[in-house]
Amino acid sequence: MKWLVFDCPSGAAGDMTLGALVDLGVPLEFIRDALATLPFEGWTLRAERVHRSSIAATQVHVDIVATTGAHAHRHPSDILELLQAGKVSPRACAWASATFLRLAQAEAAVHGMPISAVHFHEVGAVDAIVDIVGACVGLDWLCREQDVRGMRVSQLRVGRGTVRTQHGRMPVPPPAVLRLLEGFAIEWGTAEGERMTPTGAALVSTLARPLENDAIRVARTGYGAGTMEYPDAPNVLRLLLAEPAQTAADDLPAGVSVEEALAAVRDGGHAHDPVHAHDHAHEHEHTHAHHPAASGGSIARTRVAVLHTQMDDMIPEFYGDLMAKLFASGALDVFYTPVQMKKDRPGTAVTIVARAADAERLATLVLDETTTLGVRIAYEERFELPRHTASVQTPFGSVQVKIATRSDGTPRVVPEYESVRRVAEAAGVPLLDVYQAVPRAPDLPSSS
Repeated sequence: MKWLVFDCPSGAAGDMTLGALVDLGVPLEFIRDALATLPFEGWTLRAERVHRSSIAATQVHVDIVATTGAHAHRHPSDILELLQAGKVSPRACAWASATFLRLAQAEAAVHGMPISAVHFHEVGAVDAIVDIVGACVGLDWLCREQDVRGMRVSQLRVGRGTVRTQHGRMPVPPPAVLRLLEGFAIEWGTAEGERMTPTGAALVSTLARPLENDAIRVARTGYGAGTMEYPDAPNVLRLLLAEPAQTAADDLPAGVSVEEALAAVRDGGHAHDPVHAHDHAHEHEHTHAHHPAASGGSIARTRVAVLHTQMDDMIPEFYGDLMAKLFASGALDVFYTPVQMKKDRPGTAVTIVARAADAERLATLVLDETTTLGVRIAYEERFELPRHTASVQTPFGSVQVKIATRSDGTPRVVPEYESVRRVAEAAGVPLLDVYQAVPRAPDLPSSS
């Protein structure tokens, strides 16, 4: 098996990813033909060999040949509907859907608005749509042709200074880029310039996991060139085709169906809903994680970090505060188990389930906030049903539900407790009445 490793000494962008893929052997015609199935016009795609600080690389240009709509503001649902109408391969479509959804979540969090109110500016332009969808098409081709079973990212350089956007001058890296790269190790270059674009950050953070200390054997390298020249590093993205030195589990991201992504952006979360999950109700979060569940009733396989520690000397009231902070920092699950420790002391075992990219950050939080002196981390596979949230109407008001899709394609509907509680309080009725009303909701998906 092989990995694809994003090595970003000068950051990453969508067009640089396309260039690196073509440099690794992905036919440009294959990407162009897949993009041509999407119902939008005004672009052409071409590649050329260039040099960046004496390094030979491939630069892919997205030439805008018609101005109508080329730089229009687009709602995320507009882009997802383009994907839905096209004939891009299912896996590439799922990866692109997850990438745009992750972008929408980041923009909503940064600007303090529901996802349903987000409009893309730069990332909604034709060239950015071509960059993201084309990159996912090329990655899918390379994974299939080269038996790639996982994607990783090593160094990430983000640049310095400011950049002009539709919202005015923004610091580099822009707020949305920082939000997308939460949990990843980043470094700043010495020269000014935007090294990591929103499209590049969205692709890397959605599809790849930190390489960390894993050793690899590099088989081939593709260089994708950026437009700018920087004095402190060649402006290239290196995409490495490599073999992990040790046996590793298959962990390519599953992506998310267009339908699930559309439901998420139309239903909308609020501005305080982060890219990463806060609580059990959001454990399915797409992004970032990093790696959302697939569509069509298939069971997704993901890789998670499990953090363990135990304590016998912490004030009991502190455990509630610790759990709240862990969920607020992106933990997928937290639970406590009573244990008997050395010298027959009663203690508490703390277990945290998290995305692999968040493991070190959450371990640091535990070390800072508790009396423990050490945290163990194990990496495990997790099988999970694809799921999404929706709203159903009851006589007492609208209730949020989680809809999981079983392996046979039938739905399993679970009311969200906090939503039920709020509705019950507002209506002045018992919780049980609201729970029992959910299965009778007229807009509930059929389980037959």
